[in-house]
Amino acid sequence: MNEKTRCFIAIELSREIKQALGAIQDELKKTVDGVKWVRPDNIHLTLKFLGHIEKEVVEKTKDILGRAAGRTKPFLMKLSSVGAFPDPSRPRVIWIGIDENKELSSLAGLIEEELVPLGIEKESRPFHSHLTLARVKFLKDKSSVKNAFASLEVPPVEMTASKITLFQSTLRREGPIYTVLHEAGFKSL
Repeated sequence: MNEKTRCFIAIELSREIKQALGAIQDELKKTVDGVKWVRPDNIHLTLKFLGHIEKEVVEKTKDILGRAAGRTKPFLMKLSSVGAFPDPSRPRVIWIGIDENKELSSLAGLIEEELVPLGIEKESRPFHSHLTLARVKFLKDKSSVKNAFASLEVPPVEMTASKITLFQSTLRREGPIYTVLHEAGFKSL
């Protein structure tokens, strides 16, 4: 029996962005109850969740990341607005957006296309760059998220993305553990 590994492809965040996200979470915690907050150190920009894949697919994915990174120049990522899926009045996930840019969208699309021959299905929804802050378990006050968003200011923090990372995700009761399996640096300017 082939052993499978739970994996995803992401852009790691700078220390500055993680600190800003922690401060935003602290602000939201004052009024939003009943959610499971993601540890700031675990927050990343997911480009593609792969699910449980075989070792052979992991190795081929590393090659794909190398090719995709070789076709991508470093680009700027900036925090934008706060939001919720499916929407703030019935939130399941609370997130911070990243200003849309063509480099990021192009990279996500390229990875998506390259993975299809490996048997990894395309997403049915378009790529939406976001950083998950919390998952909603149960809200006593359904308007708390909407109200918290109204008074929240997202700092204009930004970073230069210069690589993509393949992570292994090991689920634990106390929270997931992410292990770097491979990194691929973008082409230099």
